[in-house]
Amino acid sequence: MAAAGRIAKGVAAAQSARGGAHVSLAGGTTPRRAYEHLRARLVDREHVDWWFGDERCVPPDDPESNYRLVAESLLAGAAIPSERVHRVHGEDPPPVAASAYAEELALDVPAGEGGVPVLDVAVLGLGEDGHTASLFPGDPALDVTDALVVPVVAVKPPPNRITLTLPVLRSAREVIILATGAGKRDAVSRVLAGPDPATPASLLAAADVTLVVDAEASP
Repeated sequence: MAAAGRIAKGVAAAQSARGGAHVSLAGGTTPRRAYEHLRARLVDREHVDWWFGDERCVPPDDPESNYRLVAESLLAGAAIPSERVHRVHGEDPPPVAASAYAEELALDVPAGEGGVPVLDVAVLGLGEDGHTASLFPGDPALDVTDALVVPVVAVKPPPNRITLTLPVLRSAREVIILATGAGKRDAVSRVLAGPDPATPASLLAAADVTLVVDAEASP
């Protein structure tokens, strides 16, 4: 699968250049197959840290949990050290979970310009409304420049979520946006059209962005 190959290549490049990789993962339905394929493609599993672009404010065993999705599709049977998996504690109060995750991110991920942690690969999904991570059109979180992680109230259930902010995602060395299905075609077109606050995923233009789409989502 193209997405899995792209992620594995980014991981290997970071490990070769810097001795390890920091990768943030997306939730939702689209990435599951990519993670299942990625599990078989990982060569060095000891030197990659896994983060989350966003999380729903639910316990880790909840069907809506992004951590649960990753645990089932990537971590299960992959012999990935547990200390390398940095989950958001969605069961905690949102402000507490966001603050704790920002602190962990800043402590463990080397910073670049402006002190912002630099992820090697940020894997993201794309909503039909153009949202990515839990950055939704019109949400004040889009304007945040002084925080790495913030709690948000989404327009779709479950409403309470934690998300990385645009400064973190823009600082990633590589951003991979996954989109499948005809329902995403218009959103893909809007991302390709260039930066527009009405399409939050398009605001990642400052990063090295790759769109991986299937035939139905391709404009």
